[in-house]
Amino acid sequence: MKRSVKALSRRRPRGSLTREQVVEAALALADRRGLEALTIANLAEQLQCGAMTIYGYVDSKEELLDAIAQRGIRDLRLARPLTPSPDGILLAWGRALRETLIEHPALPFLFLVRAVVGPGIIRGVEMLLTRLTAAGMTTDAAVHAIYAVLTYATGYAAWEIPRTVLQKPALYAGSWRREVAALPLEDFPLVSGAVGELAEVAGPAQFELGLTALVSGLTVRPSAAGT
Repeated sequence: MKRSVKALSRRRPRGSLTREQVVEAALALADRRGLEALTIANLAEQLQCGAMTIYGYVDSKEELLDAIAQRGIRDLRLARPLTPSPDGILLAWGRALRETLIEHPALPFLFLVRAVVGPGIIRGVEMLLTRLTAAGMTTDAAVHAIYAVLTYATGYAAWEIPRTVLQKPALYAGSWRREVAALPLEDFPLVSGAVGELAEVAGPAQFELGLTALVSGLTVRPSAAGT
């Protein structure tokens, strides 16, 4: 009996939460422990409330997932000053997106498995379209360029996070060197010679290499492409 009274005494007073607090706590929980740990029960325990209290702010787990995706992407800020050219805008967008996804490691995996569309996403697309069309791109070309960069950055972050974010980069590099060293050198002469480079394929330099090449292709003028 004493145990249940103690548990009840830790409960948050009714009406002391807001939807924003629930979403913030859910995002922090997912970032810290992974999406699989984001359950209504775990969130309620973190917020010291009952599970039914959570459902007073979101109708379902799916709505909660969409809400944390839009909350996380709200932290994205383009570097200033922003070069007023299509390639400058897309490069800044890709870099800022990767940084935000690294800051919130649950997000890239969430975007890969859920089709998130909402006011926050729409506002971001509108802002980018405004800048890119002002810089000379057509709306259609700008839409496809935005999503080419988005899918590249999201996929790259999902690749990068378990290798060099959730563990020290030196551990990933060491695993390459250890595994290659255990193999017959004569069977893998090129891999053995490139093991130093292979140890760096999940880092920011590799991201920048791919982003720069992608943006260069997206912003080439039709006349230049035909020459």
